[in-house]
Amino acid sequence: MNERELKINQIAQGLVSLADGLEWFDGATPDFRLEIMRSLDLCIFQSNPTIEDIEQGIKKSGLKESYSPCVLIRKKPFNQVRQKILEMPELDLRRGFILLISVFSVADLRRREAHCKGGCTHDWHNIGL
Repeated sequence: MNERELKINQIAQGLVSLADGLEWFDGATPDFRLEIMRSLDLCIFQSNPTIEDIEQGIKKSGLKESYSPCVLIRKKPFNQVRQKILEMPELDLRRGFILLISVFSVADLRRREAHCKGGCTHDWHNIGL
């Protein structure tokens, strides 16, 4: 797990606040923001979010449902949306970061509770220990 993936998992698990996560994201260069988004994309892909996870993630994000990332994630196949969010302009990229972190948080929690309830050896599930 690289430093970006560690930070993403810390934010998703509530070990680092979303506000601090946004400060990290906003303070990054445009190229590094894209690297962050690619790492987040990999994390969320591996968490295999369900339609319910996506809906809960939208609510958890606090974003207006009319924002482009929220509209796209409901209307298009998830794998297509992931790529489109990475290509969005800066304002929507930031919203995409918030949305994907929120969806990842929900999906990862579901997977931890279902598959890793008794403990696991996944580095990303044991960062707070």
